[in-house]
Amino acid sequence: MTGQRPRFPRAISSAEQSKRHDAKFRGIENSIAQVLSGADLTQSSTEVIPERALVFEVIGPLSNVARFVSAARDAGFEWLGEDFVDDADEEEDEDGQGEETTEDESAPDSGQNMLYVTMPSMRGLQKILSLWKQYKAGNTKPKTDDGQWWPLFSYLSDIRTWSPKDRVDPGLSLFVDKMMRKFPDRPIRLELDLWFRSDPDLREAAAGYVSELMTLVEGSVLDFVTIPAIQYQAALVELPNQQALLLGSLEGPLSTADRVMRVRPQSLYTSESGDAAKQNLNVRAVPPTPDERPPVVALLDGYPVENHALLRNRLRVSEVDVHAVDVPVVRRRHGTAMASLILHGDLGDGVPPIDRVLQVVPILGAPQNLAEECTPPGKLPIGMVYRAVMALVEGLDGTAPQAESVVVINHSICDTEAPFSQRASYWAKLLDHLSHRYRLLFIVSAGNSLEPFAVNAYVDCHTFETADTVERQIALLSALDKSKASRVMLSPAEAINALTVGAVHGDSSTGVPAGVIDPFDTVSGVTNLASSIGLGLNRAIKPEIVEQGGRQMARSDDDSGYVLAWASEHPDVGQLTAAPGIGVLLDQVRRSTGTSNATALTTRAAARLVDVLEEVFDGNGEDWLESDTRAVVLKALLAHGCAWGAAGDILYELYHGKALRKKEAISRVLGYGRPDHSRVSTAHGSRITLLADDKISHNILHEYKLPIPRAMISNRELRRVVVTLAWSSPIDPLTQRYRGVRLEVVDRNGKRDFWKGIKRILAPDGRAARRGTLQHLVFEGKNLIQAGGAGDFFLGVQAMAEMTAFEKVEVPYGLAVTLEMGQPVRTDLFTDVEARVRAKRVDVAQRIPTRVRS
Repeated sequence: MTGQRPRFPRAISSAEQSKRHDAKFRGIENSIAQVLSGADLTQSSTEVIPERALVFEVIGPLSNVARFVSAARDAGFEWLGEDFVDDADEEEDEDGQGEETTEDESAPDSGQNMLYVTMPSMRGLQKILSLWKQYKAGNTKPKTDDGQWWPLFSYLSDIRTWSPKDRVDPGLSLFVDKMMRKFPDRPIRLELDLWFRSDPDLREAAAGYVSELMTLVEGSVLDFVTIPAIQYQAALVELPNQQALLLGSLEGPLSTADRVMRVRPQSLYTSESGDAAKQNLNVRAVPPTPDERPPVVALLDGYPVENHALLRNRLRVSEVDVHAVDVPVVRRRHGTAMASLILHGDLGDGVPPIDRVLQVVPILGAPQNLAEECTPPGKLPIGMVYRAVMALVEGLDGTAPQAESVVVINHSICDTEAPFSQRASYWAKLLDHLSHRYRLLFIVSAGNSLEPFAVNAYVDCHTFETADTVERQIALLSALDKSKASRVMLSPAEAINALTVGAVHGDSSTGVPAGVIDPFDTVSGVTNLASSIGLGLNRAIKPEIVEQGGRQMARSDDDSGYVLAWASEHPDVGQLTAAPGIGVLLDQVRRSTGTSNATALTTRAAARLVDVLEEVFDGNGEDWLESDTRAVVLKALLAHGCAWGAAGDILYELYHGKALRKKEAISRVLGYGRPDHSRVSTAHGSRITLLADDKISHNILHEYKLPIPRAMISNRELRRVVVTLAWSSPIDPLTQRYRGVRLEVVDRNGKRDFWKGIKRILAPDGRAARRGTLQHLVFEGKNLIQAGGAGDFFLGVQAMAEMTAFEKVEVPYGLAVTLEMGQPVRTDLFTDVEARVRAKRVDVAQRIPTRVRS
């Protein structure tokens, strides 16, 4: 990959830095002297002492963080991680057509202040004082690892302890106020994220430390989870209201607890209670016995009604944290609906069911004092997800794996108290780790934004309700765009290895019930009112795809000269699914909407594509289920049929600004668009799809020479090439760069100028597509690339490690390429290309394996 390195800020002279910071270092020296003389400085949270997190704030990321981390550890500092100072997003001002790749597309902005957080020992503090004195005296930078401190000193903006402002989540005060209004007589439940220590003994002692803290504030510990793979250790605690209020004001013992990294609202998913179910008049035949093939799809959700007429002999339930006796049948709404959508789709569409058994691990309960299903209030959801997945793939407590054949995991739940905010949540880190470690594909919902938003085009509800339908649609789309800051995805939707799904306004229901407003027509393909938006981590495209999530009606209210609008469900509108009944009724159905539904339908599409992949791999004498690339190949195919379509055209005309900004705004809503899966699974004479998969590591280029159909060479009709690349990346949970390896689709020159006259259709910007683990590119043009005598189309897949630690790591990828003619042709492209692909499988220049499907 070619390109330029990012520009780093100019270093400040040692003389200037001495004027700015020497007083702080003298303060550290004084603190050390007091500690060595026996003084107890633990009650003063601003004193720099051993075993208290120390923050180095610098005016931009260091050019070689890995070497600094090594030097810091050698000097006696435990590395706790890096963070950045919140700042407005920088605007980009040029499009990415045919541009060279840059070295640090996913790196933190080079002009952004960074926080490097360490845990110092006494030896470490003494060492840094010695090095500082050498630096301020103007001594030459040492050639040893000690020299790595010189750039830090030159860029240093501040050196301080981890403060209550760092420790207490900015949204905590609002959460505490909300919970006290809702449940005034109950204690408040919060999460304490602890500093993850490299010493197992210190981690072991952490539980005791939290218990002592709770004794001090008269609280209690409800749950405690440690997951070393993502550097996570946390406690769910219950606090008296007064202590929670103190935290909201950055006061109290917890705000200065040295071993606590962050105090934040309890992670909790709560589903909507929904409307009453109705009898299903078209119950499908129940299979006499379950399908004997091992399950490949799992559902982490609510407990389903196993004996429902639509689900009987189609499910296999594994109980880990939630048990049947804990969830009354009549309240098993969400899991039943998700299982129904995965197996049957929207019942109103009348599509055939999936025969393969669906594995289910319930993680939603139904507490007696709540009307809704939710993650059990006394447990950390991340711990439940971790145990659920481990039970499937490895087994718990010495037991055998319950479904190690599972590849796809439907994850339609999210943290309703944690909108994504630039940093990867631990929940997302867990999904990313599990994805890469166990070759899994998590299909995750973007989450629903149900809060009212302002529609300034109307002064009152009457004018809103009686407005022209097209005019009102434009006004609502514009209002949604203006309120995007409050409608962001809910964690863990930012997980980079997961496929995140938004919801399109559409379902099998017809007409509009009296007295309600249908905000959008279903032809436009825009998302429904509640579908949350991206972007993702480091401005990656999220959600990647959108799928039908039901029609949501618009409700409104007057508010001082303008209208507040919000999404609302109606019992006669939405996607039709199985539902729990009362007593012996086991054939009930109801309608519902949301990103959970869209996610379930995407999982259903994945299950269908598994059949295709098993057939294709089997044709090459291989077992898809055992392949290292199984999840990424499936991910690539799920996105391969994506396009913005009419929705993209509508939004492009509506949004303001330069082309790049308009594309980014559309990407926030639609991702790569809604997929047409039939383009992958159904044969057609005018197009052919080639599939490649392999593993690749740093600085390696895999070259593919794909045979161009003769019909595409011999005429001047429009040609379209669709390229989708998906991979799974390891992560570094302690850095903001986070993604370990990035891949790139390139031409022979390391660019994307595949042929003369190439043009990109209206789609996400090419640079934005580089920031995640999925790239989907559609090229059109009448001229063909230089084909050479053999008539080959060249595609390269190139890898680059984002961090030194991942340079030896091989990552799996899947590459799908469709060659298509704009008009039907006499020659079947599949027949033309298949023999040429098969014949070249022994050619080293053409990567193996390469598979062909029309």
